[in-house]
Amino acid sequence: MTQAVRTYKGFEIHPLVYPRRHSDEQTRRNPDAGYEASVRICRVGANPSADGRVFRLPHLWPFEGTGKARLACMAHAEQLIDGRVDGQTVADL
Repeated sequence: MTQAVRTYKGFEIHPLVYPRRHSDEQTRRNPDAGYEASVRICRVGANPSADGRVFRLPHLWPFEGTGKARLACMAHAEQLIDGRVDGQTVADL
């Protein structure tokens, strides 16, 4: 599967979706447990691993599927880039 990367206002948005961890901290392949998500943001053309920053999505419940989690990543990243998330910024990237 190809990872979806989107650009927005000079930033690259890399959604990071992974299976929900259980209380024993082991990742299991159980799609019914849901998914959690984070998003890596970097400037266009930068090395995402070295020059980017990862932000975890504040979500009370796990996402039902990877598609919903990816959509939420994109929306959260846009809010971060627009400066609408208290306590988090991408201004120094």
